[in-house]
Amino acid sequence: MATSIQHDLVSAVEHEIRCPVCFEDFEEPKCLPNCAHNVCQQCLQGMEKKRNNVLVCPVCRVESVIPNGGVAAFPKNHLLVRLIEQSPGRKEKLYLKEAVKSCEEELQGAKGALKEMEKRYIYSKKKCDEMKQRVQSLAEEVVKTVREQEQKMLDEIKATNDRNEVTFETLQSRTAKLCEDASNRIKSAQVIIQNGGLEIVRVSKESLAETINDLSKRLNVSILEANGKFKQPLELLLTNTDLAQEFIDVEFSLGKLNINIDQAATPQDTPIAFAAPSWEAFKPKPATTSNVKDYSRCGSLIQRIGSTSHFDAFSVAGSRDCGDIVVLDEYTKFVHTFTEAGKKLNKFRIKHGDLWDVVVSNEDEIVVLNRDKNRLLHYDMKGNFQKKGVSAPKENVKFTSCSVDVHGRFIITSYPIYDDETEDDAVPCVLVYRPSGNLTMSFGEKYLSSPKKAVFLNGRFYVIDSAHCDGRVKVFDKTGSFIKTFEDKQLKSPSGIAADYSNGTLVVGDIDTVHIYSQAGQQLHCFQTGKKPTDIVFTKNFKSLLVCFQDDDENGYVEMLTYC
Repeated sequence: MATSIQHDLVSAVEHEIRCPVCFEDFEEPKCLPNCAHNVCQQCLQGMEKKRNNVLVCPVCRVESVIPNGGVAAFPKNHLLVRLIEQSPGRKEKLYLKEAVKSCEEELQGAKGALKEMEKRYIYSKKKCDEMKQRVQSLAEEVVKTVREQEQKMLDEIKATNDRNEVTFETLQSRTAKLCEDASNRIKSAQVIIQNGGLEIVRVSKESLAETINDLSKRLNVSILEANGKFKQPLELLLTNTDLAQEFIDVEFSLGKLNINIDQAATPQDTPIAFAAPSWEAFKPKPATTSNVKDYSRCGSLIQRIGSTSHFDAFSVAGSRDCGDIVVLDEYTKFVHTFTEAGKKLNKFRIKHGDLWDVVVSNEDEIVVLNRDKNRLLHYDMKGNFQKKGVSAPKENVKFTSCSVDVHGRFIITSYPIYDDETEDDAVPCVLVYRPSGNLTMSFGEKYLSSPKKAVFLNGRFYVIDSAHCDGRVKVFDKTGSFIKTFEDKQLKSPSGIAADYSNGTLVVGDIDTVHIYSQAGQQLHCFQTGKKPTDIVFTKNFKSLLVCFQDDDENGYVEMLTYC
């Protein structure tokens, strides 16, 4: 009996604290003076707009004159306010209302993000189709050389588009399901808020609000995912077309075909720039003083690679794909691998050979140069042997250093090494091998005396030639013909060089200095190191420098330094 009376009392209170117009709990109850009925201020303001100076009570139809101060000047029913504040379930309802409001905002955001992502996807797909047409046209122009490669190019473009499509459909389906779940939960909460009794509100409050809050968080994650998709640069590298790519790069200086989507662009405001409408667009553009970056902060120490490991670093390399760092210890014949953050991954030993250099191929293989047998030894990133690559064209060639250009070619130097007892009669030259291992060219015999390292950048070979404390950077064209020498009197005995394909610049390591040059030979910046740099490479995306140093006791170590 007591329970029934209590239930009736709660129902009566709930009825009294609700506005007769919007049927929501009063926020600011105003009492109409001529009939004493209560209406919330917001509803009265809506009614005020429909009449000049008189309001009709929505309960009894009695008219009340609107005071000079407007409906806000009607007396406030403080008894109702206290009754509302003390009413059963008040706090629970407010808690649920806040949860619903938050979830509704996230729901709208998710729907909007999904719509914008769809627009960007459609635009990206359109540009992929345009790129496919361009590749087909290019294949026709160089049909004798690249016809057999055309299908590989199209397959790679299709694979890129297919990956985008799978990404889009997966995220679209997941987000749409999440939006549906959120909508259903919101409806359930609203029903409970409107019609549920005290007991139902109390029972449902924790579980339902927790579920809604969890959905809000998941919707927020979906917004971030949707906003991030198809914004990053979309690059079609055509990595499986070595023969065609080399012909394009060498004969026409085309560079790699790519589609660049501006990260901040939308389909409406910024068009996608894609590969070359004409041959002229692909010609190399040397760095000029107007587009050179600020290198004033170069040379600061970021971290020492393998500071807790024991090895004598002789050469260093970096993966352009995963960012892993590879260090060769020539003395113990161990190869050490680290993450870009400097965490030790693995090490493996090469039992035989005279090991002089290490690089990472465009296929993400660790390639170690064996001077003794004139071989490139290929290993996967875990240290499993894959194959022996390339062979010397003649006996008096001795492999000494190696680099990998952006097209995957191996650029190997050969030069004589002297010691107290023997004389090495190796011919000084530069050899260029395709990724398949076939020799493309050999050059420089008449112009080089001790080529320590060579790189390729925008149609030219740059070779550091250092002998008898006299160092130079010598430049050759894409066919191996000598062009010029960098005239920089500051260079004494350079031993390392790296090409920045992103900015079109060169980084050269000297006795105790690192120099940064434009392609024309203009020094853009230099910084002191205090120790001898023996090898220089870039980290992934050309963000930082990896420099192999030698201390006074001729012990080697690797440091990661800031670049620009």
